[in-house]
Amino acid sequence: MDKKTLFMLAISGLLILILSATAYYKSELAKQENIIARGTPNKTCDLHKSDCHLELPGGGKVTLAINPRPIPLVSKLDIQVKVEGKQEVNSVLVDFQGTSMNMGPNTVMMKKLAEGQFSGNGMLPVCIRNSMEWQADVLIRTDAGTLSAPFIFITNK
Repeated sequence: MDKKTLFMLAISGLLILILSATAYYKSELAKQENIIARGTPNKTCDLHKSDCHLELPGGGKVTLAINPRPIPLVSKLDIQVKVEGKQEVNSVLVDFQGTSMNMGPNTVMMKKLAEGQFSGNGMLPVCIRNSMEWQADVLIRTDAGTLSAPFIFITNK
C-alpha cells in the first residue's frame, strides 16, 4: 500500500472512532438523566398502526408517532413527539433499546417545532432474530428533571 492509501485508512479509522465515542457519550448521557417520574407502557397501543399516547405521572400526556408504518428496520424513521401538560419542556430525546438484547446506543435528539411539539429522524438496526421487542423511551427534560415515557413495540425482519 502506498502512503496516501495508508493515510486515508488512518483518517477513516479515526473518524469512525470519534463518531462511535460521540454516540456512546450521548447514549450514556441520556441514561444518566435525573429521572423524576416514569410512565407505565400502554400495552394496548400499536405504534405500527397509529400514534400512541401515555399519561404522565403527575399529569399531562405524551404522544409518540413513528413513520413509516409498519416500522421498518434499517430505514429512515420520522419520529414525532407531542407533550401536553403543565410543565415547560426544555428538550426531548427518544432512546431506542432492545428489551432482550443490547443493540448499542440509539438516541435521537428531537428538534422543537412549536411549544410541546418535537420532531426527529432515527433508524433501527437489523437484528439477527426474526422478531425483536423494542422500548422507545421518550425522555422529556424539564427544569424540575426528566420525565420518562416508555413505548413498547415489536419489529420483524
